[in-house]
Amino acid sequence: MVGGICGIISTIFLFLTFQQQERGVKASEKSGAADQAGEKRAKQEEEERKKRAEGPPITATPGGPDYYASRFAFPGRTTSLGPAANYKLGTQEYTDWFRENRAMEVGVSAYRVTLSPLHEGTTVVQNMRLANPHCTPTKYTGTAVVPTPIGGDGDSVPPVTVAFDLSAASPQPRQILSYGSPAGGGKEVWRIGGSAFHEGIYLDGGDQSDARSFDIYFFAGNKDCTFGLEVNVTSGTNDGWYPVKLTKSPDGRGSVAGQAKRYESTIIPNQDAVNELKGPGNPFAVIELKKSKF
Repeated sequence: MVGGICGIISTIFLFLTFQQQERGVKASEKSGAADQAGEKRAKQEEEERKKRAEGPPITATPGGPDYYASRFAFPGRTTSLGPAANYKLGTQEYTDWFRENRAMEVGVSAYRVTLSPLHEGTTVVQNMRLANPHCTPTKYTGTAVVPTPIGGDGDSVPPVTVAFDLSAASPQPRQILSYGSPAGGGKEVWRIGGSAFHEGIYLDGGDQSDARSFDIYFFAGNKDCTFGLEVNVTSGTNDGWYPVKLTKSPDGRGSVAGQAKRYESTIIPNQDAVNELKGPGNPFAVIELKKSKF
């Protein structure tokens, strides 16, 4: 009997010992798997850091500028508004209608680009320049459109404003000093000054990197223009020019229509904010640039 009891106790002891060993093996396996996963993550993070360090020092994200566009034109004449008479600015119907009729901003267009550093340390935005600008006499003389005004939200950090005069022989990035209509009206006067980059704009990289937005204005004169944009950036000991997208389209280029003297028809909202189709004319004040020495 004693031998039988001893045998049972021995069997129980061996079973418990086996369970403990099995739990130890599983715990070791889990610990090893966790270590391997941690090593894999660390390796991936190191590879990503290395890839960022070897790539462009900055990333650019297009967005919506503070500027409210108040003049548009279609290349062809509009003879009937149909349901578009009741479309409101900011609605999807209004946007689709503009797109379908190939509308373009007239005289001046604005784009927002937000720049963020990708490298560790300090990145300095030194300058901007146009990339492959192309301008031709305006074809947007069909229908002029004055949209209904809408409000907008302010920014906690004002964007840096930059102006390019596309009618100049060599457009340069300038400061915007002021704009408005002088007493008596007749013109919309924009005053632009010297270089918008007389001082570099410093952005800190790293895990808590900085970001800065730029609202960039393009003035067309009397020509239709398309253009790209490049930014000059210094990061560490490297300095170079890098393309940035102004729009989310594949080529990222911007565009603006030239000012025409006369349009075949006009669309102007009445006091009830209903779009009214009228005859030939020009509802737009002439945009005039007054430039200080660069």
